[in-house]
Amino acid sequence: MDALPLTIEDRIATITINRPDHHNAITYEMWTRFAELFSRLAEDDNVRLVVVRGAGEVAFSAGGDIAEFEQRRSDPWQAKIYNGKVELALRNLSRLRKPTLAVIKGYCVGAGFMLAAYCDLRMAADNATFGVPVAKLGALVNYYELERMINLIGTGPTLDLLITARLIDAVEARSIGFCSRVVPLTETDQQVRDLADQICAVAPLTQGWHKQMVKTVLRKPDLVDLDPEEAALPDICFDTQDYAEGVQAFLQKRDPHFRGQ
Repeated sequence: MDALPLTIEDRIATITINRPDHHNAITYEMWTRFAELFSRLAEDDNVRLVVVRGAGEVAFSAGGDIAEFEQRRSDPWQAKIYNGKVELALRNLSRLRKPTLAVIKGYCVGAGFMLAAYCDLRMAADNATFGVPVAKLGALVNYYELERMINLIGTGPTLDLLITARLIDAVEARSIGFCSRVVPLTETDQQVRDLADQICAVAPLTQGWHKQMVKTVLRKPDLVDLDPEEAALPDICFDTQDYAEGVQAFLQKRDPHFRGQ
């Protein structure tokens, strides 16, 4: 059984965490595979949206597979190697210029929480449960993951989740800014389809550049030390075929057909 099957249909790439008997726990080999898949999809111009989801309705992912920790994370050196694989996968995910969406049903905990956090958008079913209970294992998140949490939900909610090791429901997850949307479980798949169609209908260059600009704002919030490329980015779109198409489509009262050019 493929633990991370990839399907591509109608410009949408879907990666499914496929270990439902283990609440979709993520193994060391799966982190390696994630890194490869995200790198491959970055080069596929036919893909407009990357979706990550879990098999079934019980869990997006309950976290890393603790059963292999004794073998893979028994000392600092092993942990460094393991964490390097995780970091590479998350970096490759965060560097994707195309939009990314986590579809969350059930448990989204630990490593599963981090995987979802590195996606651009998170749609949660109303049965979703979230948390980073690493304190129950005596473990730590790394600086890279901590930075992402703070940028996404803020310092207070980050410390709350890490210090208490508690789990929260989808409503609270949305209130702290983790979830983009919360929908009824029975409606989740249709809502994902509708959202995917909406995302794929707009200009892909604009989406990628906005992602790039957000990262610049997070790194340089005062916007004082922008390099020439960063400073010029907001005006670069006006020289693209997609911009010309968008204006013409608006004037002609028709749907635009963007090509990413």
